[in-house]
Amino acid sequence: MRGDQTLVADRELRQLLRTGTFAQVLDHALNVRGLSLERVQRHLAAHGVTVSRAALSYWRHGRSRPERAESLRAVRLLENVLELPAASLMSRLGPPRSRGAHAEPGTVDRRRLWPAHSRLLAELDAPPDSQLRQLDIHEHVQLNEKRQLAEVRTRLVLQALADRVDRCVVYHWNEEPVLPVITDVRYCRLGRVRTNTAAGATVSELLFDQRLSAGECAVVEYVTAYSPGDDELTYYHRRFTRPVRQFLLQVGFAGAAPASCVPYRQTALDAPRRTGGRLWIGASNTAHLVVTDAGPGIIGLTWDWD
Repeated sequence: MRGDQTLVADRELRQLLRTGTFAQVLDHALNVRGLSLERVQRHLAAHGVTVSRAALSYWRHGRSRPERAESLRAVRLLENVLELPAASLMSRLGPPRSRGAHAEPGTVDRRRLWPAHSRLLAELDAPPDSQLRQLDIHEHVQLNEKRQLAEVRTRLVLQALADRVDRCVVYHWNEEPVLPVITDVRYCRLGRVRTNTAAGATVSELLFDQRLSAGECAVVEYVTAYSPGDDELTYYHRRFTRPVRQFLLQVGFAGAAPASCVPYRQTALDAPRRTGGRLWIGASNTAHLVVTDAGPGIIGLTWDWD
């Protein structure tokens, strides 16, 4: 059954189909149908279309929009899944947006990986990513016994590529309504913090103990604390706009270890995941991934208890 009969009973959806944006129609239709993003993701995958749950969430909340060929295929399938009239979502996308100036070779514009954070970065007058090189990143992700994200401990080793570099900027995005908080800052000071709760976005300054000249390095450590959410965490990733010499990601499970855990990479938020082989989880209930000389993009782990 197509959605026409349902639309008769849903006056708000009928109105949105006349005047609403792509995000408004998608969000309302998902609520009306009672479909979770994970369920929609599985349905799309069953039809040979891979879209991350993060990308679906971005589309739903207007933080980004589908533009790639694979993403547009997903939109057409969504119209069927949500029992919407044909082209009701596609017609709201409009012409492709201009990408503007290209990032320097070997890098990705941070607006592509952090589309919900652009306004916050502007408010901070954030320095360009090109001021610092990421030599080493170590993140330890801890889940609680309810399989929810509890905290992330991060250690960064950074090298200045210009003179008078005195800070770095870190980004966070969270689907839960309560945004994370940075605590236990070491070898630096927490500066200004800007948030957009509706978009789930946080941008924070970390002020170095001393101003760096080109070639000098800084080490900073901090903990990102998360409030308990409603959903189990099934993946974690870090987004890189520039190459990193070494990235160590550890995920600790306070309860039972998952049945499987695999690494994955993405070139963009709406790009398909390229997964690797299954990782070993030992007596410590911790999985780890070490990546050296990684290019820009997304690197993470995903796991499953079933």
